[in-house]
Amino acid sequence: MNELPEILHIVVAAGSGSRFGSDLPKQFCRLGDRPVVMHAIETLRAHGRGRVVLVISQTMQDTWYTLCAEYNFESPELTYGGATRWQSVRNAVEHFGSTADIITIHDGARPLLSGQLIRRLTDAVQSGCKAVVPAIPVTDSLRVTSKDGSNHAIDRSSTVAVQTPQAFDGALLRHAYLQPESASFTDDASVVESIGGKIDIVDGETSNIKITHPLDIAVAELFIKTSF
Repeated sequence: MNELPEILHIVVAAGSGSRFGSDLPKQFCRLGDRPVVMHAIETLRAHGRGRVVLVISQTMQDTWYTLCAEYNFESPELTYGGATRWQSVRNAVEHFGSTADIITIHDGARPLLSGQLIRRLTDAVQSGCKAVVPAIPVTDSLRVTSKDGSNHAIDRSSTVAVQTPQAFDGALLRHAYLQPESASFTDDASVVESIGGKIDIVDGETSNIKITHPLDIAVAELFIKTSF
């Protein structure tokens, strides 16, 4: 790979956030002094060494530009999401990623990624890895449930909780998103894995939480006050 690779960071913020229980999707709700997704965009701009683009629902475009004006925030380039996350990422890859050497994909509802994490991921791809995800150990006990109501414990020592950003060799990711969508795709790594791509893991961060419920905002604010 070139000494100075072309890096593209895709921030996916097209979801409805129905579980959050707010009129606004969670990624546009306020966290500290600005909306959730703006935190992620600012960190990627400051530490990502590349271009940052944003995927939103077309119905949220006016709301997004209103928020940008309210918070004096420069919007990244936009593209629109599809009916599923897979379609949203595919749209962004097709629209912006045709020449990128490294592409990262980040959930807009994860506002607290660090510059060190971004660098860890992109450095791994630049060093020869094709697909890299951050992960943290699972601390809760886990059980697998079946439709018949039965369940059994599994060994949590063999599992990790996967986060974003996820980083990929650009050519491999473009190839992976040429295939049809499948219900088995749970994240971008699973899309790449389905065509035979090897997934490497780097250390994630416990502070890199995903905003899913209102309580998560309070937790994220505590992280900001104590760690950032």
